[in-house]
Amino acid sequence: MTDKIRSMGKPGDKLVTLLLALCLLAVSITVGMVERSIMATVEDDGIRVPIIMYHSILKSAKVQTKYIVTPAQLEQDMLWLKNNGYTTVFIEDLINYVYDGVDLPPKPVVLTFDDGYYNNLTYLYPLLKKHGMKATVSIVGKYSEEFSQTLDLNPSYAHLTWDNLKQMDDSGLVEVLNHSYNMHSDAVRKGCKIMNGESEAEYKKIFSDDVMMTQELLSKNCGITPMTFTYPYGYICNESEEVLRSLGFKASLSCYEMVNVLTRDPQCLYSLKRFNRDSTLSTQGFMKRIK
Repeated sequence: MTDKIRSMGKPGDKLVTLLLALCLLAVSITVGMVERSIMATVEDDGIRVPIIMYHSILKSAKVQTKYIVTPAQLEQDMLWLKNNGYTTVFIEDLINYVYDGVDLPPKPVVLTFDDGYYNNLTYLYPLLKKHGMKATVSIVGKYSEEFSQTLDLNPSYAHLTWDNLKQMDDSGLVEVLNHSYNMHSDAVRKGCKIMNGESEAEYKKIFSDDVMMTQELLSKNCGITPMTFTYPYGYICNESEEVLRSLGFKASLSCYEMVNVLTRDPQCLYSLKRFNRDSTLSTQGFMKRIK
């Protein structure tokens, strides 16, 4: 009888066990509520996504402008981003988040390189491999077509060939975007904007034909079909956005400077904002803008 009582334990022990169980249950419920609260905040307020806009990369500091950085500056930018917890992603990753709910890393950032300069292969590509980072390159179809024929591959002025683009895309480190076929100019027409006196129907055909020329060339020569269009010089109009949507593009890049807030609404992917990397600023000075 005594042994049976001992095996049942003392009444005080049972009370302590019960209280401990209740405490653990309360903690579990609280943690769950906090986790749900955090998730709800992300869904309600959106995810902050800074996008940085680069162009040409040249070694000589003498040619530095607000649109040309040195390889050393670019690497310093990459190191700063890594050391501050940022993870580089593609625009395609943003599209997958919005449309399919695919998770993004805690601090996503996009590195974009406009115009498809050959020096992106010379200097950017090795740095991406070295640091395990990703970047997006927007090409002008006519430029890539011309340099694919001449093969005059001088980093100072040449543009990426179809073979170059396929090599970079196949690596999984570079995303290739459409930057128009022959609308990278502000001499007469301002980039892709509709012109004064131009009918909407006429404009939509001209713009659509231009965009699809680069789509077809990329598909034929590289097996690439971009879902994002990068506006030359950032010129945008309502008609251009309508054309892009009708052609199946799910995102577009502007030159407005602001941190993007990503939600589940597909509208947030159009006219994405980007910060131009002015080489006259230090890495620390520039990166203050994206925080």
